[in-house]
Amino acid sequence: ILKKQGIEEFGTIGEGFDPAKHQAIGNVDIDDATKDHTVAEILQKGYSLHGKVIRPAFVKVFQKA
Repeated sequence: ILKKQGIEEFGTIGEGFDPAKHQAIGNVDIDDATKDHTVAEILQKGYSLHGKVIRPAFVKVFQKA
């Protein structure tokens, strides 16, 4: 029903961190540089309406230690 109105859900583990779409709530330290600045955990999904963010996704982000 929401998709018919133009509302889309976003926020998946492994996608690159985008400050326009995501709000970082915390960091997760890692040693793997390939995962640096990618989403580690979704705390709350984000939503957009016709491509415009109406609620950012609250996420934890991988950060190289």
